[in-house]
Amino acid sequence: MSTERDRRAALARQEALNGIDFVEVRDDAERLLRVHFMRPRPDNAALAAALTAATITGGEIITTVVVEPWTAASWSVDGDGRPMLDLVVAAPGDFSTYTLTLATTPRRLDPVFDHVAFSFKARCRSTIDCEAVAPVCPLAADAAPPIDYLAKDFQSFRKALSDFSRLRYPAWQERSEADLGVMFMEALASLADDLSYQQDRIAAEAWLDTATQRRSLVRLARLVDYEPRVATAARVWVHFTVADGWTGVIPAGLGLSALAPDGTPVDFETGTGLADPETYPAAATWNAMTPYWWDDDQQCLPPGVTSMWLVAPAIALAPGRRLSIETRPELAGDRPLRQIVELVAVAAPTADPLFPELGARVVEITWRAEDALTVERDLERTTVAGNLVPATQGRRHTERFMTTRDWAPSRGVQRAIVRTGANRTRQFLYTLARSPLAWLAQDDPAEAPRPELHLTELSAGGRGWPWRRRLLEATSPREAITVEPMRYRTIDAGVGVAEIDGDDGDTIRFGDGVFGAIPGDGAVFEVTYRTGGGTRGNVAADAIERVDHAGAFAGTAAAVVAVGNPLPAEGGADQEPADRVREMAPQAFRARQFRAVRAEDYQDAARTLPWVQRAGTSFRYTGSWLSVFTAADPQASEALPVERMVELTRLLDRYRLAGYESFALAPRYASLDLDVTVCARPDAFRGDVKRAVQAALDTGGHPDGSRGFFHPDRFTFGVALERSGLEAVIQEVPGVDGVVEVNYRRRGHTRDYIAMPDFVPVARDEIVRVDNDPSRPERGSLRVAVVGGK
Repeated sequence: MSTERDRRAALARQEALNGIDFVEVRDDAERLLRVHFMRPRPDNAALAAALTAATITGGEIITTVVVEPWTAASWSVDGDGRPMLDLVVAAPGDFSTYTLTLATTPRRLDPVFDHVAFSFKARCRSTIDCEAVAPVCPLAADAAPPIDYLAKDFQSFRKALSDFSRLRYPAWQERSEADLGVMFMEALASLADDLSYQQDRIAAEAWLDTATQRRSLVRLARLVDYEPRVATAARVWVHFTVADGWTGVIPAGLGLSALAPDGTPVDFETGTGLADPETYPAAATWNAMTPYWWDDDQQCLPPGVTSMWLVAPAIALAPGRRLSIETRPELAGDRPLRQIVELVAVAAPTADPLFPELGARVVEITWRAEDALTVERDLERTTVAGNLVPATQGRRHTERFMTTRDWAPSRGVQRAIVRTGANRTRQFLYTLARSPLAWLAQDDPAEAPRPELHLTELSAGGRGWPWRRRLLEATSPREAITVEPMRYRTIDAGVGVAEIDGDDGDTIRFGDGVFGAIPGDGAVFEVTYRTGGGTRGNVAADAIERVDHAGAFAGTAAAVVAVGNPLPAEGGADQEPADRVREMAPQAFRARQFRAVRAEDYQDAARTLPWVQRAGTSFRYTGSWLSVFTAADPQASEALPVERMVELTRLLDRYRLAGYESFALAPRYASLDLDVTVCARPDAFRGDVKRAVQAALDTGGHPDGSRGFFHPDRFTFGVALERSGLEAVIQEVPGVDGVVEVNYRRRGHTRDYIAMPDFVPVARDEIVRVDNDPSRPERGSLRVAVVGGK
């Protein structure tokens, strides 16, 4: 049977024994100690006479402190009559906790209070609480209840709590559903079920293989520098037919539409995107323009031409204007031939002096070389149309919202969602009312698409907040936003509770004060964005035929008689499927390595430049380190300008190993002089055969898209000239009966012509060259002799 044992109180009730209360360090030298006793005694002299020894032990460095002898003068009493003893030590102790023990004969001190712990450093300044921490008695070994770690849902959690209550509260036998204890237990089981589900979701979203939310897939893929493809909007050129006599401009943002196969509209807008401020001139005289030919022998335009004559329109054309060249098919069921070209030059109008009865002034137009006609055109069935305007898929919308922590009922202005971000900062989120957000592919294929979104802060004078692909790019707390593929739904607007409601939405996310600024409390924003995107925007030719006559551009739309797209829309793509992201993201950092160790690595790095066809690399020891020399074979050219050599050197410097030095060199060429003798067929003219053989072996391109045998892109580093390949090309020339002989000499190596062997080898850093340019004979020449024929 337990009894309360308060020893200090019991000591105060008797007179036979005393005890040490505490030890006081009296001086800064830490040598004078004053021992305070607990209770006053009428016979303090008896206590002083009984004291026989005083010891101080327990130090770590100074284990024992010597106490000097005391005298009767060392004893005194305090104001309450309790005895005090002054002790002097030979030297102070260290920072350890010491124990002072007093021995008396006969016993005058209680065995529990005849010693006390103290510190010599008690007078030192300290901010630590001197109160001792109460000891915590551990539970018994069998006190922890059994835990079922497989409990994951409501029923299993309810059973686990019921088993626990049976173990700890055996007197509680009630199991009625109406019982307060049962209701509380089921509430705990429901909460545990929610927390368990949240744990599973967090664990699943942390891995690429199990993540289901688009935001998680994007973030995980970016960890390995892989950017999942977003749904991009299609682009197209649209031709407007305007009313007779009308001249004006087509503004960017005019709404157009086509019908999808399912009958739903596919929206388009004029312009190159949301940020396009241009206006595009249009005139009735450009609706359809008539080609002109000077002679009936010139009625057909051959492939590869970049110019033609038109009956001069009343309003002159200008360079930079786009035209559609359309040729009607001979058969009604065939599709017309269409091609869009961009003008680079427009000559002054002139008249035909031999046919004045036509009464027409004509003008020559010239377009870009890359827009050269691909097929032959009959001018009698050809029409040239202007009034071409670019258009992109999507429809623009404008919304306003406010960033504030006050979730009072809204009065016409939406509230952004506010959450607690990193370091307990505020993070504002705003979900766009319409989706999906349109993204536009950039002209540079290496650059990822950008969203069609523009955000301005109205309360700050229209200050813009630029978009960043990720807020980590905003390295200072300046205005920056990003867009995440998720939708938030407000559950309780009164207190601002919102939760993620799926991936079929787009949310603007502001910065956290470190990566991007936090908008001010009460700031009002206006966001203009366009929705659209996907493969459904790749409509067929002539599918766009509707103009939006409502809105700000109703006056312009009223002047439009008809609209159509000469060519199909292109560029629309759906977002990358989740399975493909899981497959491709882990391989992204392996697919393109930004380091070069072997010669092949340097060559592969050089070929990433669009103008490099192939490269050759060699290592040389230049005295103190290895130098890497890389020569590039440019596309469709033999010249390598200095700026391109600098570009290549800077690129390779990103790949090279530390301690190496990289240099870009111009390629070395093996210039050859060829003397070819062929035999013509009896029915072929020797001049025609010679001209055809020279054309087959030249360095240029042909109208049909083929290239000559010695075109700069046919040979590259280390590729030998094979006689069999040369003869095969000559043999295919119409009128050639056979190759009689082929002689050659190499510039700088052989003086006279010799018979060509089966192979003419070149070094690894050399390229075969036969330019046949009379002005530059050092670059190789070609001489063709024809025998036979007529």
